Amino acid sequence: MALPNPLYLFNNHFAGHRRNYPYRTRLAIAADLGFDGYELHPIEPDDDKSWNEAAAAFKASGIKHAGMYVVAKGATDAEFPKIDAEIERTRRIIERLHAIDPHAFLNFTVLSNPAGSSPPDYREAGSAKAEARHWERTARLVRAADDELAARGMSGNLYNHVWFIIDTPAAELRVLRDAGASVIRPGIAIFHSHFHLGVPDFAELIAQPGMEKLGYFAVLNGWPKPAEPFRTRPLDDGNIDVAAALGLLWARGYTGPIVSQAYDLGGDPYETARRSRDYIREVHARFLRNPALNPATL
Repeated sequence: MALPNPLYLFNNHFAGHRRNYPYRTRLAIAADLGFDGYELHPIEPDDDKSWNEAAAAFKASGIKHAGMYVVAKGATDAEFPKIDAEIERTRRIIERLHAIDPHAFLNFTVLSNPAGSSPPDYREAGSAKAEARHWERTARLVRAADDELAARGMSGNLYNHVWFIIDTPAAELRVLRDAGASVIRPGIAIFHSHFHLGVPDFAELIAQPGMEKLGYFAVLNGWPKPAEPFRTRPLDDGNIDVAAALGLLWARGYTGPIVSQAYDLGGDPYETARRSRDYIREVHARFLRNPALNPATL
């Protein structure tokens, strides 16, 4: 049986480690491996060349579903004078993304860090150091993005990233309430939630009021590393029990996007993408074949 979720390939399979694949190759690989959609990194509004290349690649590949990860700033005192420019930048990115896919999603976050530094203990940065003015500015950024998405009939989610003011799912839920968001939903990047000690275990995380509206789930694995925060790994080789998380989401009826990430993996992106696709499909098939293998089965 097919997955109940659209499976997206994320852009970071193809960048870094002395390589930067052209958009046509990125989308061709996604299509060849049977992914349903592709999530882009942000393209700046005036970068016509990149927008045109991305649009042509989507058309040539046959992939119809797009998403884009967009990072804004403006919540700290140093950044605040540029908040209007950040709002306009986000609006214009949404406008151009709509031209590629009128139903695309915006994967949105705010990188502002009230701590002013990025300590190895993530609990000492980001939302933990935010004061009222930081939350108000973050809500303003999210509200503006939500308004633009709603006007265009598009969807969106927030993205938790260590060191950012939106660094935990709890921070997402607070910002969404403060912003009065109508179409932007919470999202989970399990890599960032797992290694943030201020985030509860996955079952408790997903049980928080508001997480029933989950609209995005990104998967990547890793190991904690002495003197460094972590090292990334393929889905079947790391400290995170991705299978149990997927099983719990499926048991709760989650049908939103599952996004395969590959930050810092390097190597052959065709193989990193294939390995991720195969793992997700195998876990789903395993739990269908024998529901008792899913720890979330009641």
